Amino acid sequence: MIKKYRVLIYCDLEMQNPVLNNIEATIIYDIQECFNKLSIFAYDIIIMQLYKEIENTCEIISCIRRITFIPILFLTNQSVYRKKELIRAGADSVINIESSAEEIELHIFSLVRRYLDWNTEKEKNRNIQTGNLFINNEEHQIYLYEKQLCLTRREYDFLYLLVSAPMRIYTYEQIYQLIWKDYPVGDIKNIIWCLVKRLRKKLSIIEDGAGNCIVSVRDIGYKFELNNEIEKQ
Repeated sequence: MIKKYRVLIYCDLEMQNPVLNNIEATIIYDIQECFNKLSIFAYDIIIMQLYKEIENTCEIISCIRRITFIPILFLTNQSVYRKKELIRAGADSVINIESSAEEIELHIFSLVRRYLDWNTEKEKNRNIQTGNLFINNEEHQIYLYEKQLCLTRREYDFLYLLVSAPMRIYTYEQIYQLIWKDYPVGDIKNIIWCLVKRLRKKLSIIEDGAGNCIVSVRDIGYKFELNNEIEKQ
């Protein structure tokens, strides 16, 4: 069975291109909804198809790039110079908006394959050392001051998620989707808060105050910030 790619398509007009094969597409016309979708759901690639150039297009691409590393395929009828600007802002590929469905599909396949291969290799056996906190991703073990933390799978996955991108703020929705691997429903803030409370306690048992490295960002989510207890030698 051929895998269908999950594609988020943001466009300013109704899509003019033929229906694409092997694609499960979500089409939206509002940029705020685009950001909302990216913060909640997982996609293999985002396609931006704009007939009308807007002033802050590059800023939008940069914002998307800060949220996710998934490939960005941009369809436009702008000049070569403008296409270069879009690439510099974070787009992975920029092609003519009148490209055939077959050409678009080839770009999707190429970009997604490269991203998935890179992401798999990046995460495989990726150990992390930050201050006195060491994550052995090969064995799924975390050590603080060389003392092993006894963590549940979700506690491990959550801490690894934050530590692998220090200072990046993950929203409650992103955390729930990535750790629980399910659609965020119900009181997810409280569910995540309970996990964080247990994790902070386990860190602080080894070193007083170490749990403060998990920083709550009010009404948004959590981030990892190296604190004195983790950093000091």
